[in-house]
Amino acid sequence: MSASTEAMLIKIVFAVGALVVLGGLVGLLVARNKHQPLRPTMSVILCGAGLAVIALLLNNLLFLSYDHVQLKKNQYYEVTSLTANMKQSLASSRTANQPVSPQSKKASKNVTYLVKNLKQSKSAKKAAQSAQQQLVHTKRPDLKLVHRQYRIILQHYFDSTGITAEQANRLTAHAYHQATSYGK
Repeated sequence: MSASTEAMLIKIVFAVGALVVLGGLVGLLVARNKHQPLRPTMSVILCGAGLAVIALLLNNLLFLSYDHVQLKKNQYYEVTSLTANMKQSLASSRTANQPVSPQSKKASKNVTYLVKNLKQSKSAKKAAQSAQQQLVHTKRPDLKLVHRQYRIILQHYFDSTGITAEQANRLTAHAYHQATSYGK
């Protein structure tokens, strides 16, 4: 089941819990005006509140927000690891005529490793290997090529997460900016 489907189900459970609480409150007012026992309506209110609390807990336990889009926690950690390694692999290439550092080479290998183990498409694997080739084996890497390959990797990753195409494009742009920017 995709993350968006699970998130939608959790929102539905929360909405049902909220409706049960509201129905219980209306029932409580009616029972009070008719001088009937309040215990049955109080139990309805507690059941609705329980559903709402369960939905909130599930939402907090299963999902994290990445650029205001809910992703499963494992997907969130995968993409943050991927972007952190991409950023690290490009770190020593910011200045001209600077050799690629061993840490950047290792980060580039980590990107390739992550792409392979995240079961990405063949084109994403090729892009990762091409970027690694540029950063590890070339004295002066073609950074435009590496940036293009990293964008391809991120686009393929977000396309496979089960979110809408619009959200995937937005998250790709955000993650690409995270991986290639060097500011604060």
